[in-house]
Amino acid sequence: MNISKIRIVALDEILRGVKSKHVWFFSSALAFICILAMHYSTSLAFLFSDSGKIPFTYISFMIILIIGPFFILVTAFDSISNEVEKGTVRYIISKIDRASFMLGKFCSLFLIFAVLTFIVAIMGQVYTYSSGNAFDLERMILFWLFSSLYLGCFISIFIFVSTLSKNNKIAFTMSAILLGITIYFFMQGGNEYLRYLTPPYYAFAVSGTMKNTTGEIDYFNMIRNLVSMLLFIVATLSIDILTFKRRDL
Repeated sequence: MNISKIRIVALDEILRGVKSKHVWFFSSALAFICILAMHYSTSLAFLFSDSGKIPFTYISFMIILIIGPFFILVTAFDSISNEVEKGTVRYIISKIDRASFMLGKFCSLFLIFAVLTFIVAIMGQVYTYSSGNAFDLERMILFWLFSSLYLGCFISIFIFVSTLSKNNKIAFTMSAILLGITIYFFMQGGNEYLRYLTPPYYAFAVSGTMKNTTGEIDYFNMIRNLVSMLLFIVATLSIDILTFKRRDL
């Protein structure tokens, strides 16, 4: 693994890659939906207990939790399988080691969505301030961290599927099935251990803090779930790299 090579792959994917426009479009669409929901939430203020304190951060956070994985699916499912299907992967790995190539792919997607969630976080505070409430830097940072890591978890999951797939059709089908399984596991409230295997478990655990605009922040709960999501990404990426190294291309 080489940091400079990871940076080269990531920058190439972000700025000059064939998929860059595709990824930027869907990530921007997700950010636009979040901002649109916050904008029109003022028209539905009667739905909140205190119309003067609309939880803009919570609104955008829930949108990311619910529909974010679907946007990640359509942008990440062919990260590796596209190179395999076209046959370009053999040339690439002759120049760059497999671990750097894999991590570069992940970093490119993660950085793009992190930038867009940061914009959403800022806009949430802009709407909060414009409605007469104080600027909340802590919740803005927490929103950005958890939104980025949550999406990062799914990026690592779908890259794993893409690594195993021979072509894009198989990768998309298997990614959709895996997303369905993840949602099913999360919904199984009686089987707590299954929920520990899903990113939504850790993200929804902090959604209450995003909704409560005036209460104190439970930092222990925040740090625990933040570390859990980081470990999830590290573990999944390690599996991704190991699988890619062992795959016959």
